[in-house]
Parts: sequence; C-alpha cells; structure tokens
Amino acid sequence: MTGRILSNRYELLERVGGGGMAFVYRARDLLLDRIVAIKILSPHFTGDEDFVRKFRREAQAAARLSSPNIVSVYDVGQDGDVHYIVMEFLHGKTLKQVLNEKGPLAVADALQIGRQIAEALQVAHKYGVIHRDIKPHNIMLTPDGHVKVTDFGIARAATTSTLTDSGALMGSVHYISPEQARGGIVGERSDIYSLGVVLYELLTGQVPFTGDSMFSIALKHLQETPKSLREINPDIPARVEQVVAKAMSKDQASRYQTADELAADLQKLLQEEQQTDDLAALVDDLTASTQADTSALEKTIAGPEHQPAAKESRESRPQARKRPWWQYIIATGGVLLLTSFIFLFWWFRPGAIVEVPNVVGMTLSDAQRVLSARSLGFIVGSEQYSDAEPNVVLSQDLPEGRKVRAGRTITLVISKGPEYAEVPDVVGKPLRIAQVELQNAGFVADPINRVYSDQPVDEVVGQNPVGNTRLKRSTPIMLTVSQGPAPQPFVLPSFRGQTATEAQQHLAELGLVLGDTSGPMVDGIVVEQTPASGTPVLPGQTISLKFGPKEVTAIASYTVPANSERNNHQIEVYREDVNGVVLEYSARHKRGETIQWNLTGAGFLRITIKDDGQVVKEEVYP
Repeated sequence: MTGRILSNRYELLERVGGGGMAFVYRARDLLLDRIVAIKILSPHFTGDEDFVRKFRREAQAAARLSSPNIVSVYDVGQDGDVHYIVMEFLHGKTLKQVLNEKGPLAVADALQIGRQIAEALQVAHKYGVIHRDIKPHNIMLTPDGHVKVTDFGIARAATTSTLTDSGALMGSVHYISPEQARGGIVGERSDIYSLGVVLYELLTGQVPFTGDSMFSIALKHLQETPKSLREINPDIPARVEQVVAKAMSKDQASRYQTADELAADLQKLLQEEQQTDDLAALVDDLTASTQADTSALEKTIAGPEHQPAAKESRESRPQARKRPWWQYIIATGGVLLLTSFIFLFWWFRPGAIVEVPNVVGMTLSDAQRVLSARSLGFIVGSEQYSDAEPNVVLSQDLPEGRKVRAGRTITLVISKGPEYAEVPDVVGKPLRIAQVELQNAGFVADPINRVYSDQPVDEVVGQNPVGNTRLKRSTPIMLTVSQGPAPQPFVLPSFRGQTATEAQQHLAELGLVLGDTSGPMVDGIVVEQTPASGTPVLPGQTISLKFGPKEVTAIASYTVPANSERNNHQIEVYREDVNGVVLEYSARHKRGETIQWNLTGAGFLRITIKDDGQVVKEEVYP
C-alpha cells in the first residue's frame, strides 16, 4: 500500500498503526499539501456491503462533528475496493500507551482527561452520534495535554460485524456497558459507562473486570460489582469514587443521563482538588515558618551561642548551668500558640475571604476594575478568536460565587475579535474541491446555486464574495455551479388516446415529468393534455393529463328507400356516449341514396338514425 495514491489525491507515506478492522497510514494530501492520517478498511470487511454502508454513513456523520476533543474527519472515500477515512494527523500517544508507561495517574490528571472525553461525547451525542467503543486505545493525548477521541466513524459499523473477531473485541470488552454485553439497545449512557471504566483505569492502573475470555469479562459487567477505588488506593477522594461509581452503574437510570452532567461533576471535582492543593500548600508554608520561628526562639532563650575558644580556656571555665527542660516546652508551646493565633486572625480577618465576581462579557478594563474592588488580581491566560469584540472576557478559571482569599489571581481568556481570512478563489474548480478549500480556510459554501453552462457539470462558475477577499471566518460563500449545457426545446407530441401506461412510458422517453392527472387512469385514455400538442417544451418539464373512458368506434350506414313517394328525405344521425346525446349529422337526401358515417364515442356508442323524424335504425356498440 505504501506509495499508492488514493483517488488521485492522497499519497500513502507509511503505515503507522492498525487493528482488526482497519489500518492507519500517514499520508500527504496532494491537493492541500498537508499531512493527514488515513484509516483504510481491512479487506476482510470490504466484501460485506452492509458493513461498508454503515462504515461510510457513520464516518460521514462523524465528519460533521466539530470539537477540540474530537479528531477531525476531512473526507470519506473509495478507490476501487479500498474504503478509507481521511483524518487529521496527530502527534502524541494513546491513553493506553500512557498508562502502560506511567501506571495510575494523579487524581487531577485523570479528572482533567475524563472531563475532556466527556465534553467530546457531549458534542457527538448532540448530533446523535454514539461512539460505542470508548477505551484508552481510542483516545489520543497530544504533547500539550489535549485529549482527542478517535474512531467515531468505525464504531457503529463494527458493532455486529466484528463480534466474531475475538482479537479485535478482547481489548474492547473490558470497557463495554452491560447493555452492550447483553446485546441490548446502545445509547448515550452506554458511552458514559465506558468512560467510567476508563476513569477507573486511569485512577487505579487496572480495569475493573478481567477474565480468561471475552465472554467471562462481559458476564462480569452484567453481574459483578468491581472493587472500590479507595480499596485499591485509599488516597483517592471519596467524592471521586462516587462519581466513577455513578458513571459505571449497571442500571442505566442510575447513571449520568448525559455526558454534560458528568463533565460538570468532573469540573467540580477538579476545582475541589485545586482548593485542597492550595490549602495544603498554605499549611506547608505555615509549618515551615513555625519551625523556623521555633528554632529562632530556642536560640533566644538559650542565649547567644558562644564561639569555641581554646581547649584549655574552655576546660578551665566552670561548666554552664543547663536550663530546665520545662522552659523549652513552654517556649515551643508559646510559639505554636502564637503562630496559630496569627494564622486564624489572618484567615478570618475582615476582607480576607472574598467572592469571585462574574466578569465574563466585560471588557478587560472593566474586569480589572471589578476584580480590584474585590482585592483580586488577574492574568490573561490566552486570547481566542470569537464573535465578541476584542479584549472582551470570554471565560474565567474560577466560577462566580467561589470563596477565595483576597489577593488570589484569576486567569482570564479574552477575545481577539473575529478571525479574518482570505477567501480562496474557487472559480473553475470542481465543487467538492471548492468546498474543501473553503472549509479549510474557515468558510462554508452556502448556498449552492446550479445553472446551465457550457462548463463541465459540477464546476464552479461563480462565487460571491469573490476570491482573495478578506472576510470574517465562517462567512457563507455563495457558489454558482454548472449543471451542464441548457437542454434544447422540442415540439410536444399528442398523447391523446393513449392509456396511462403508454402515456407514462412516452413521457419518460422524452425526458418529461407527469404532472397533475384527473379522470379514470386505470381504464381510461388520455382525452386532454396541458400544454397542448405542438407546444415547444424542455426536458424535465411537467405535463398534465386528463383521462376519460376508452373510445368506441363504429361505421353506420343508411339507404333512403327507392320506392318512397317523396323524393327528398331529411336524414338525421344522433350519437350517444357517456358524455350525452349529440346530433352528429343532418341533411336532405334523395330516394335510393346511401349515406355512411364513421362515429366515435367515449365508453360506449349508441347510433340512432331518423328519416323525416322517424327512427329507422338504432345500434349500440360495443
């Protein structure tokens, strides 16, 4: 595979990974000149049309997901019998690799990773995409500490097709939910259970259930209760244990109902961990200070330390009198009491504890004024592009109402204002490539208008705003796309007398569309059409038809009696059908003349011939 170019665009550079269902290659996008990751479906599954269809559908759904914690899917394609997904190429390690190298993570690190995974699931679930295979192997950790969840596109397609692939499933069975184990309905809460298992492993370094086979492990997910976190590591906070246990509840109704709820609780735990760290640091500082003060006081009580003199002199002096032991106890106790009093006074003094105000939405200068009024400082942690005006606060690291010590520094994220970029000039390019270029530049192709043109089908023939214009990212760009040369008009033939089947077939051959119909289509024939025959029409135009009963045709004749006393006779012919009685013919004829008529009726035909007002002949057809 290495060196092959897929769809005349993606050059496979090297294989970087693979599993039971797919192989991953580092590749170059020749069109956009960037490195991408390409996941190629294993040949084992390409013959399964149902699997391939699900694979493509789920990958296309994943491509619509936009989150900093979800690997971006750029394209889904097929080159011959090769089915592939194009994704962003990531530097970093899987969470499984990190666990293998480092073992259990610090509580704060585990909570931070879990929160980012939950936020990724929150976005996916919003668009109705269920991952179904959350595990450390499918979670990337970048060098800057960002979490990226992968494999949204392949998980659902693999649900049934890989159940017989024990090698592929063995790694997943440690993380599946009870409903997956029993073959039940899988939903958002199934992903939440799997995330709970991942958190369990991050905190303890081990999965909750192990066994000799995947079936025995799946059975434990259904029946057994895992060993508690604090049983394995007593240093794990009880509240953290409760959150993980709730996420891993076997009863779906007892779990977190949404990933958003779990993310919120993980964020609260992170804040609690930060508070604990702050207090621990304060206690450490005070302890060190107390020890130093105690040492200094001991020296003061003991008197100035004498420098050693000559041995003879020291020996000749009388030995100094030792101080009683109780003086040292009193001194040490006094220092501790004084230090405790100072600490309590400092902590509870008026103004020492303040509430964090909400400065989100304020300008930086207003936020500084509000924070200063509460004796709080701030730093700008980062600047981000947004629709807000420049220097407006987008977020703060401590929530409103949080009680902190005066002098605490609040980290703010401020707006850089809207991000502007140059609109690519995509006129003359195929629509698909134009859409990719606009998306990569931060724009969206919308709306797309199709017009007749001499240019090839799907070639962009116009755009508004035009290329090379600097605009705010996410601005919609209207594209005008060719749908080929305009069709030539032709003369509409008559469909009169045709049955419904004949008329529909005739319309299809001409590239016309059947529009409104009326009358008995099943047993009838076309009796009227709009537009009328002889009218110029275009392919794709709609033709309305009116149906009536089938026509009945007959030939009638009459000979005026030759022996009649009168030479001139008034001959009348009446035609009757479903539409009523009509005088079809009226004229005078001489003795011995023969007259013939071709008559047509709808549904049936009754012909009545009168000679000087007297009925001389009557026939009914059929």
